Amino acid sequence: MKQDSAQSDESTNQRPVLVGDETEAAELPERPDDFQEDDFDDDGAAAQVRSYDIPGPAWQGYLFAAFPIFACLFGAGRDTWSKGVITLLMALILLFFASKRKLPLLALCGLLGATLAPLLSFLPANFLFKPPAWQTTLVQDWDIHLSKTLTPQAFVTLEAWLLFATCCLWLAWCLTRGFSDSQRRAMMQTLTFGSILLCILSIFERTGAISIPWWPRNPKEWGDGFGPFANRNHISSIAAMTCVLCAATGFDAHRRKSRLWIPCLLGFIPPLVCLFMNSSRAGLLLLFFGMTAWFGSIAMRRGFLQKLAVSTSLVFIISTLLVMSGGNVSKRLSEGGIAQFASDNGRGSLFLESLSMTLDAPWTGIGLGNFAAVFPHFSHLPATRFRFLHPESDLLWLLAEGGLLTVLPALLLLFWIFSSTGPWYGKKKKRKSSMQDRRLRNSAAIVFGLGAIHGLGDVPSHGLGYALFMALLAGISIRPRRLPDAARLPQNALFRLSGAALLALGAAWTAIALGHPVLPGTSAAEALRTRAGKLADSGSPAGALPLMDQAIEMAPLDFRYYYERACLRLRLGQPKDLALLDFSRSRLLDPTYSVTCFTEGLFWLDYDPQYAVVGWREFLRRDPDSAPGDYGHYRQMLGYSFQHPELREPLWTLATTSELKFEFLRTVQTREEFDRCLKSLLAQQPDLRGLDPAHRETLFSLWYQHGNQEALITALEANRKWRDDGWRILSEHYARNSDFQRACQTALPYLPSVVRTTPGTSTDVAALERALLYNPTDVRRAIDLFQAQKSQGDVDGALSTLEKAAAYPNAPAYIRQEIATLYMMKQDFRRAWENLREAMQKP
Repeated sequence: MKQDSAQSDESTNQRPVLVGDETEAAELPERPDDFQEDDFDDDGAAAQVRSYDIPGPAWQGYLFAAFPIFACLFGAGRDTWSKGVITLLMALILLFFASKRKLPLLALCGLLGATLAPLLSFLPANFLFKPPAWQTTLVQDWDIHLSKTLTPQAFVTLEAWLLFATCCLWLAWCLTRGFSDSQRRAMMQTLTFGSILLCILSIFERTGAISIPWWPRNPKEWGDGFGPFANRNHISSIAAMTCVLCAATGFDAHRRKSRLWIPCLLGFIPPLVCLFMNSSRAGLLLLFFGMTAWFGSIAMRRGFLQKLAVSTSLVFIISTLLVMSGGNVSKRLSEGGIAQFASDNGRGSLFLESLSMTLDAPWTGIGLGNFAAVFPHFSHLPATRFRFLHPESDLLWLLAEGGLLTVLPALLLLFWIFSSTGPWYGKKKKRKSSMQDRRLRNSAAIVFGLGAIHGLGDVPSHGLGYALFMALLAGISIRPRRLPDAARLPQNALFRLSGAALLALGAAWTAIALGHPVLPGTSAAEALRTRAGKLADSGSPAGALPLMDQAIEMAPLDFRYYYERACLRLRLGQPKDLALLDFSRSRLLDPTYSVTCFTEGLFWLDYDPQYAVVGWREFLRRDPDSAPGDYGHYRQMLGYSFQHPELREPLWTLATTSELKFEFLRTVQTREEFDRCLKSLLAQQPDLRGLDPAHRETLFSLWYQHGNQEALITALEANRKWRDDGWRILSEHYARNSDFQRACQTALPYLPSVVRTTPGTSTDVAALERALLYNPTDVRRAIDLFQAQKSQGDVDGALSTLEKAAAYPNAPAYIRQEIATLYMMKQDFRRAWENLREAMQKP
């Protein structure tokens, strides 16, 4: 037994161990095919197991993990300057810290395939099939110069691919760097407390306690921002992931007898507050799944009491979340729900439309960066006042823009990552020395899985900062034995060359942010557009027009550029036909977005008001629901017609529905115009069924005020349905013509039914008069006296009693109707009408 132990120790000492940066090319000893590191324990061959790890100082782990936190903190790569700074820092990491492991062939094929496949979109446009009909129409009929490649915007796709390749390069480095136990622990701690910092800053920025001006904000296009991301759902995802990181880091600290578990426990508070403030359904679901998976990874193998404790904890967590949220989260979970998902503008419909679009180019896609520009030409969704910038799914977005040739290798790489991480594969090791490291790796895999799940229903990983965060989690979670081979010199040289290329790319993005468009693409086009806008606002539109021309050359499918160039042409006094052509191109390139159609009309008012109707007609076609009403857009158009009378007739032609015609009639000021428009309305809707009762009543009032009164009165007398809404006008007309009897007879049936108080039992008029004399403000006694007098036929006495009671502040509403009825009994219809009219005015 001792001899066997000595032989084991001797063989262990003979095995080479990778140590530091100098052991990059060291070869690992061969293992038997049935070797499992799980089969070793502390007293067996620990050196054999640890030979898969590469020892390294913990400070490097802090540095590596600080990078994605810094990326999220400084704009998450949304703006050009943010991309430039992040890329420069990434280049320095790749240059100074070489990779130490070699990817297996399966993972390498997936990574290279996903990275290089999007370049196929630069093949000639007619390489496989003819260009789509919509592209041919844009080029031949509208003189829009598209790229002669499979991607209609080559410069846009080039920059998008450079950003995509940057993320893939960072993922490759994270997977092949090789980390020690101390580095993984340092990275987990840094990601934990860095994410807590992001949540705290997001809360303070949201409440107005601090201002962080470099965080991306654009409510018109992206909606309300929250945190360092343009999409507010992404900070909710980070918050849910932070809770799992806090649990994993705190548990690890507790097992190591470190007091670091205390700030980890307190660290749960900021991300939970973020979830409540943001009312995020996705964040709450990710938190539930993440904590369930983490609890299961550490406790579900235990006994009954621990299982019971875990279940109770989960129930307590969910109950606490719902109570602390004040019902906001639970409302968002219930409101809308499946109905909203399946609605015309819901995510379900958007998913189906995006999948349908991929059928046009299933293998190569439409080209990276083209979704927002190309999707409107395929979409059958209703027009809206917001744009579809992405399909609400990372997977669908990559499929639509990169095609199956990009998605399949990406899924292959993702499969390898999941098969090489987490608690769902492999045996559980019995050695205590590596259990803590395994738990950290498993926790990182769970957090990575949360981000991947979120990517199925949102687009977090399309953001640079979030993608860097996810890639590092993937690198932490990889089991060391899945990377058995050391990196060779060609791989390290390739990474360093890539780092040098990233230096140039980061410098280019930084230069663009400083106003020098050295790299054509979306960023340069946006920079030119911004410069053009500043020049135009400062009174130099002549210098702005060439800049807009350059921006259109780089991004020829961006409808905003044509709209703004049309505005510049009008400011410069160029031919109106050129401006109208650019406005038409803008509307053609996005046939669903409605806002610019309305603002186009407003812009024409200062130059040639008759052209305003062109954009407004398209707006009403795209967004008819926002037109009617007191605050509808059609009412706003009519408001501008008072300053520009020449718009009256064209605006009437835009009133294609009864509601809009009614809105127009409310603004007429001459009898001729009213009669002409009313005739058109009645020809379209003879019975006025398209109007609700309140609108019909208003129309009859306008008719009586501006139109033919005799025709209206005749129509009201003959049409019972119309009289139900116009009885006030009819009775007022009779009263003006001194026909008070018909006025009373017309109005009385439409007044509310008289709800009288229960009469008293006494019919002694004298006794009731004495009782009222002692209580002259008692309405109930006055009513009893009135009813007694009426029952005895004393109409004059009953009338006198009621007229006194009508002056009481608490008099019932029906008293005026009773007075009118008594005057009608006396054939005094004029006074009866006066009381009825007063009763009509009371609510």
